[in-house]
Amino acid sequence: MVQLEEDLFESKNIQLDLVENLKQLEDKCGLAEDKIRELLDINEMLEKNQAVYIAKKNDKIDKSLSSYLNKFPEREKLKIMFLRESEGVYQFGQKRVYIKIEKGDQIFVRVGGGFMHIQ
Repeated sequence: MVQLEEDLFESKNIQLDLVENLKQLEDKCGLAEDKIRELLDINEMLEKNQAVYIAKKNDKIDKSLSSYLNKFPEREKLKIMFLRESEGVYQFGQKRVYIKIEKGDQIFVRVGGGFMHIQ
């Protein structure tokens, strides 16, 4: 009887480990699906011969700015593109602008003495 209880306990632990592994794989799958959608969007823009802003890999600000610029409804009117100098610092035409991310993923640009939402 004791052996059966130990076997049951062990099988429940194995089951919990498998459920945890499944959750981790589902999370990874969700991230992969998001990346696929992003790449498909970029591919579609490239096929339309539109300029695409490609973010630096490990820069959260650059990724948010890239997402915003690439989804901007009137992209063809954007004659001047952002050129990244360093994290949070960009050249926009002849101007140097400072950008930060707040409240999750909202983009703010330095204007005068403060910051203003990019829209």
